[in-house]
Amino acid sequence: MVRTSMVLLALLAAFPAMAQERGGLAMRNQSLTLEKIEANQGCPLSSTSVTVGINKATAFGSSAQQQLGTRNGGGSGCRPLVSTQVVAGVNLALGSKSNAGQSVAAQGPRGVLATDVFTRGYNYAYGANSTANQRLSNQIGR
Repeated sequence: MVRTSMVLLALLAAFPAMAQERGGLAMRNQSLTLEKIEANQGCPLSSTSVTVGINKATAFGSSAQQQLGTRNGGGSGCRPLVSTQVVAGVNLALGSKSNAGQSVAAQGPRGVLATDVFTRGYNYAYGANSTANQRLSNQIGR
């Protein structure tokens, strides 16, 4: 029983590794991928940007405004092979007649091989005559 469990565990651990070795762009057109990697020498291999804002107005009649921005560019003509960009915001107006406004923006480079973008927000107004306004922007350059 223990031996069977160990074999199953080993197989489950091997499947993701096999998928990484055999999947993706490299196996479909390996010469094109190698050309892109060689053309990108001297440039960073990856670029990661995380922009997170937390804004809250909690007292009666209070106001809170927040504006955040991130620009992550591949300077000097460089583009990373892989680009990951995250934008997240929490905006809360929790008091009576409170007002909360939030703007979170990010701009980053497009990856040569892959670009991952993740944008999430939570915007909530609780209380008589309270308002909450939120704007999230996650842009990828060319």
